[in-house]
Amino acid sequence: MVMRVSGLASGMETDDLIKQLMSAQRAPMNKLAQKKQLLEWKRDDYRALNNKILEFRNSTTDMRLESSYLSKKVSSSQDASVSASAGASANEGIYSIEVVKLASTASMTSEALNAVRQDITTLKELDNNFKSGKIVITGAKGEKEITVGETTTLASLVADINTVSNATGMKASYDPGTKKMYFTSTQSGKLADDGIKLELKDVVLKDENGTAPSLQSLLKVGSGNVASANGVNAQVRLNGSASIDEFSSNNFTVAGISYNIKQETTAPINITVTKDTDAAFDKIVKFVDKYNSLISEVNKKLNEKKYRDFQPLTADERKDLKEDEIKQWEEKAKSGTLRGENLLLKGLSDLRFAMSSTVSGLPEGQLRNLSDIGISNANVNGKTISGSFADGGMLYIDETKLKKALSEKPEEVLNLFKTDGETSSQDGIATRLYDKASALFAQVTEKAGTANAIEDRYEIGKTTKDINEQITRMTRRLEDLEARYYKQFTAMETVLNKMNSQSAWLSQQFA
Repeated sequence: MVMRVSGLASGMETDDLIKQLMSAQRAPMNKLAQKKQLLEWKRDDYRALNNKILEFRNSTTDMRLESSYLSKKVSSSQDASVSASAGASANEGIYSIEVVKLASTASMTSEALNAVRQDITTLKELDNNFKSGKIVITGAKGEKEITVGETTTLASLVADINTVSNATGMKASYDPGTKKMYFTSTQSGKLADDGIKLELKDVVLKDENGTAPSLQSLLKVGSGNVASANGVNAQVRLNGSASIDEFSSNNFTVAGISYNIKQETTAPINITVTKDTDAAFDKIVKFVDKYNSLISEVNKKLNEKKYRDFQPLTADERKDLKEDEIKQWEEKAKSGTLRGENLLLKGLSDLRFAMSSTVSGLPEGQLRNLSDIGISNANVNGKTISGSFADGGMLYIDETKLKKALSEKPEEVLNLFKTDGETSSQDGIATRLYDKASALFAQVTEKAGTANAIEDRYEIGKTTKDINEQITRMTRRLEDLEARYYKQFTAMETVLNKMNSQSAWLSQQFA
């Protein structure tokens, strides 16, 4: 380490001189640091745009689903008894349903037990001659065996049964108010393997001469050592049929209509299925809004003004400014990072072309352009015209025309968006936009990476890494140079100090 001597002998401000000398030497490194900062701002702006590109691409997925265009609206004449919903495959019309019986789970309830508290009362207290045994639990999912003894409490018995419920399909509970145990299946219906069963076996008596304990004497359920029950299927009469259909649940689907039956009825209930053009309309409007939001943001970045006189502030420059001054400066310094970027210009052009061009894979006479359903770069409403070249490709919707197309030709609107052809020109609007947005997302990712990306994996990251290495090397050189300056000034001060000492000695001699 170089010993630093202030300018006592020379009278010079050594630290200030060296600081000024180093300031000039640091100028190239400050330029590199500014270049790095600009790259990082550019990277962040690219990533922010890429999030919007990804969001838009994901929205195109919904636009390729049949349910987005052929959705149905369902109403029930008695919603408290039966409610319903319909999928795209359901036909419009009026359907009837009569609920004869609701489905219920298999369940068993014990008689009141002579129990004080579930965490204290043991099986021995329920039957004094019980020492140990095994309870076989059978449900819709399978069979499990648990071991019980004279110290087993009601609480631990319930816990043991519920621990294996995923394997058996049966759960237990104890209610301290009624002092009863409740056993239920985890699913409803009376399918062949859908019941529940408890069986006590391998019983060991405390007193061989006493009465043999049973499941009935211990838990007051069933008969002897076995207790079982089955569930009940739902029974309904559909569309006036003479026969009754059975289902293992109160929720079931028939011909694309999903029913939720809630109570038994004494007469048929009408379920009306109609086209839900409002839902399809809302999805298309939302899709267009996302497209407009994306191209608006891209256009904004492409045309954002670049203030070349406002470069990123150095550490020394920031010290001399107030916080609000720094903020105002950096707003201008950050502006225009993506101005005129060719990658975005081409990507925007591809998206606009995909939106506006004809879907050639569809037959003549069918809907083949967005303009056919009222979506275009211009919208004429009476004497008012919306849209111009200055909008940069924004889309406008003629709501009347779109709703008419959805009402009269929903399948053609579906094909216009979701068709998957052999070439891009034959693809539907949503299909080709998904491809174009995916390609643009990949290109931006290659350029600017993602939040967790390694610098070596994307273009800006590689450049930033190279600048960091240059700054590291330059920092070492500057540290060495500063040390050399101090060494030189220290040597000068030492020589001057000696000369001053000699001059003083000579003056004393002449005096």
